[in-house]
Amino acid sequence: MVGTGGGAEEAVWRWVEAGGGRLVLDGGLATELEANGADLNDPLWSAKCLLDSPHLIRKVHLDYLEAGANIIISASYQATIQGFESKGFSKEQSENLLTKSVEIAREACEIFLNGHSNQSTPIQHPILVAASIGSYGAYLADGSEYSGEYGEAGTLEFLKDFHRQRLRVVAEAGPDLIAFETIPNKLEAQAYAELLEECNINVPAWFSFNSKDGVNIVSGDSLIECATIADKCGKVGAVGINCTPPRFIHGLILSIRKVTDKPILIYPNSGERYDGEKKEWVESTGVSDGDFVSYVSEWCKDGAALIGGCCRTTPNTIRAISRTLNQGDKARQFSVA
Repeated sequence: MVGTGGGAEEAVWRWVEAGGGRLVLDGGLATELEANGADLNDPLWSAKCLLDSPHLIRKVHLDYLEAGANIIISASYQATIQGFESKGFSKEQSENLLTKSVEIAREACEIFLNGHSNQSTPIQHPILVAASIGSYGAYLADGSEYSGEYGEAGTLEFLKDFHRQRLRVVAEAGPDLIAFETIPNKLEAQAYAELLEECNINVPAWFSFNSKDGVNIVSGDSLIECATIADKCGKVGAVGINCTPPRFIHGLILSIRKVTDKPILIYPNSGERYDGEKKEWVESTGVSDGDFVSYVSEWCKDGAALIGGCCRTTPNTIRAISRTLNQGDKARQFSVA
């Protein structure tokens, strides 16, 4: 594990440098779990596979690593102590399942590295595990992660109490990073920042927000204000956007860059629209892998250092991103020579 405390930003920059100036994130976990036969019709969503099919999680992680991902994100986005307890598990069992999500990701990395250790060109770039922490809205599984509207639960202390032990457990499970994903409002970002300090978490974190208008995050809160919260927290090593249509990313990167010099990470969804009431993605509203990847060079020019995909993206998407970034590296080397 690299870097602690205020060194979170430095740790991420070192990984980026070791990756040749860019790191590739994985793609949609739930999308691939369903493609491999998993039934995710459950409030636990992809975390349901921690209970009944952990081998599928491991397989999907490996598929993304083989596609070129440097960072895989654990199956804990919708995994919470409260959610597991509602299924009848004890607090200890629930915490063990959170730990298991990180362990499965770590096992996948080890299998991948062992499989490439005897090749003529062994893996040189970092292979990292990010432990996912989804929003309170993700636990509710009612679509509020795409609105940030929490009603009476929308207080700073409530959100801190909800996330506190979960954060401690995943940090102790041994990830390289902690990924606070799909943050829908400024209040939850503030709760995360305070918890990182209060719990003295020494694993570099990233904050990624989601937007549906290309200007603000989904609650209507200012992206610049949210990114400022992340910038001021020494435990946060990178700031960015996930689960947002690709067409909005350019402007969002420029907004984030106004308030932080920390690495920027970008992992949009496929551009398809999610119907919160039906709890399903609307078909034929997204972009093809080719169209998705056509944005990548622009995002790099804008300053994105970590790039991947979110919902409805696949290993093919990540393979295309990795190939595009590698071609860009070769072109730069040729121009310098």
